[in-house]
Amino acid sequence: MDHQKIKELISSYYDGELDEKRKRLVEKHLEQCPECKKEFEEMGKFEEVMRKMELKKPPKEAWQLYWTSIYNRLERRAGWILFSIGAIILIFFGGYKMVEGIIQDPSTPLLLKVGILTVLGGVVVLLVSLIREQFYVRKRERYKEVEK
Repeated sequence: MDHQKIKELISSYYDGELDEKRKRLVEKHLEQCPECKKEFEEMGKFEEVMRKMELKKPPKEAWQLYWTSIYNRLERRAGWILFSIGAIILIFFGGYKMVEGIIQDPSTPLLLKVGILTVLGGVVVLLVSLIREQFYVRKRERYKEVEK
């Protein structure tokens, strides 16, 4: 078996994932190949360090702050979504009332009615999106104090 295959099997060897046949194959190769044996020994040192390593647990206050932060972000996003939907409905309804005479006129072609409502809907969505973006940008402005 070539060096590359053996090198790929070294990690599995330490993880106990090899069957006896492959395990013996790796051991036999290691007896004959100093390069792979060196890599095997380095992997052994690495595995030993990893076994001894313990992850530090964050304090309880850090977890509470983390979950509060997530809850606040989710709550704000839900609020913005509801606000945006409400604004779209209200502005669209107002725009519809403005062109209601044209829309309800039976002599106006259907394509023109659909076009007017589509343009009105697009304008409303863009307007709400722009307003929302301005709130977002103004809130996170890094250079508020800098004179222009």
